[in-house]
Amino acid sequence: MQIYEYQKVTSTQDLAKKYLEEKNNKTAAFIAQEQTAGYGKRGRSFYSPAKTGIYLSIALPNFKIDLNYAGLLTLAIGISVVHVLKKQFPANDFQLKWVNDIYLNDRKIAGILTEKTKFGLIVGIGINITTTSFPSSISDHVGNITQSNVDNNQISRKLVKAIIQATKTYQNAKFLDNYRELSYLKNKKVTLKVGRKHIIGRVVTIDNQGRLVIACQDTLRRYSSGEVIKVELNK
Repeated sequence: MQIYEYQKVTSTQDLAKKYLEEKNNKTAAFIAQEQTAGYGKRGRSFYSPAKTGIYLSIALPNFKIDLNYAGLLTLAIGISVVHVLKKQFPANDFQLKWVNDIYLNDRKIAGILTEKTKFGLIVGIGINITTTSFPSSISDHVGNITQSNVDNNQISRKLVKAIIQATKTYQNAKFLDNYRELSYLKNKKVTLKVGRKHIIGRVVTIDNQGRLVIACQDTLRRYSSGEVIKVELNK
């Protein structure tokens, strides 16, 4: 596997897409110290200032998602990322917000993006390691991990290894027990946006297909996609 490192890029996702479009057939990772146009789910901007975060994407050529377990892929990647972070920052209690965010102290500190193209799969991740200054539009719900100096490059390489492994083993649902333990949403009242609909209810669990199970009045509903746009913190 090849690892490409950069000072500044528009987006590591863009580099990974170009790599796949050129029909390269080996897995490759793209790591940058800064992104000028980093993005996450639904194309939203991901703030990526220089040298304070981890910004990387992995290109997996000709990757075929097992449709029977498609809902587990991003979850498996998420738990693999948390395991790496927990080893590096053992005092912190990281949590997973279905389906693709990592939280610490009720603030988002990382996002995961999986993008399937006709040439393969791209897995991107952005992590706020020491970032302290954020745009006002996001400053009330994002945070960082530490103010201590850490080796972002070393952590990035460990993440690359862990993520690639997760893409090979995501069909094994054993990791879900750990995911449920670390769920940021469990037992919380949430608003889930699915298309134009807004579903309000209390999160019960994540099922064995990776679906979010929500209690709405007296009915349990399961969702394989959507975005949790509001979380009421337990008092």
